[in-house]
Amino acid sequence: MPHRSDKRDFIALMALVSDLDIEFVDGVNGSLIHPRSLPAYWKGDALPGDYGCWRAHMNVYQMMLRERIQSALVMEDDADWDVLLKAQLTEVARGTRFLQDVKGATHSPYGDNWNVISLGHSGLNNKFTSDQKYWVTPNDPTVIAPRRQRWSRKPDLSAPALGGDFTRVVHEVSRMTGLGAYGISLKGAARVLFDQSIMPNAQSIDVAVSQLCRYDHWNQAFCLGAYPMVFGHYRAIGPVDKDSDRRATNYDADVAPPPVRQRLEPESTLLVYPASINIPRFLKNEHIIPALYPKWDMLPEIDLETFVFPKGRGVFVLSTEYAGREEMQHVQQVQEPQTETTEELQTDTTKKPQVDTTKEPQIGMTEEDAASAGAAHRQDRGGATYQGELPVDQNESE
Repeated sequence: MPHRSDKRDFIALMALVSDLDIEFVDGVNGSLIHPRSLPAYWKGDALPGDYGCWRAHMNVYQMMLRERIQSALVMEDDADWDVLLKAQLTEVARGTRFLQDVKGATHSPYGDNWNVISLGHSGLNNKFTSDQKYWVTPNDPTVIAPRRQRWSRKPDLSAPALGGDFTRVVHEVSRMTGLGAYGISLKGAARVLFDQSIMPNAQSIDVAVSQLCRYDHWNQAFCLGAYPMVFGHYRAIGPVDKDSDRRATNYDADVAPPPVRQRLEPESTLLVYPASINIPRFLKNEHIIPALYPKWDMLPEIDLETFVFPKGRGVFVLSTEYAGREEMQHVQQVQEPQTETTEELQTDTTKKPQVDTTKEPQIGMTEEDAASAGAAHRQDRGGATYQGELPVDQNESE
């Protein structure tokens, strides 16, 4: 939201230490949308915060169409990411290009035949009933430990080629929960805008995109995704009711808001080496980054000056290779949409976290609803093309 200068301050700091070019797109107060501009048909709850969040994403898509932006990374304004984000996205791009059989030049580094890439979700499903390709990166230290993966929606990775406690895969997505951060192509932006603004399908934007992933109306896999997620969530010190502007606009004026709990330490979820918690280290020119949970995560710390990011490989998996196929089919048939809550991890900004090893952390199980469409990071405009090998982070091996 334009009035949340506090969130923009923090995102600007994270973008600086991560060497990212960020563009802010104003969120929308749903209660101020003119009645004639509201969708003629709406599925689900029709609250001001839901309308505002939906409209803010539509505005991003409209901007992409007007300016012919070939692909963008859209983030909610509470998004957090790993200090190795550039290396992670390079590997994701290798994966999406492999899935699309990219051989030559493309307008987007992720290829040209995709719509949405789910990167900041709270769980997703793969298409385990089909023979398909995956991009597999084993021994990735930015994958959170299995005991921290406490969300409910998970893909079937029982095929031998997809195994490993610290493996990240890029694959076709059938359904997902949450839309905290995602890539979207120009073609994908046009299709979502048409589906939501022109057709009578308008609904909460995360549900809308998940439905497009599920049904593949455009004769191709509508959604690709990285699992586990690449983006997480950040929660600042202070009143917890400041986390979400979408929820704030949903309160009834005649009903007192719930009591406000204070957060005494900043929190980051779903990540191993979050940029948010490590801003002080970057400002001190430190290069040793500790893991949030060093006893559980793959590497207790990394040295940014010497670390080499692992390189993935493409594999082909037959539908008969999934050990849990019958069970997963049953789950997908009966599972209802989840309303999930978040109990997040508390961290210290000045020293390595002290871990209580007597219990497991309750990691974020859903996206935090935010009114702002967040920061749109432009990947490419109309004229540029990418040829041959992808841009590689300076710490990544060839």
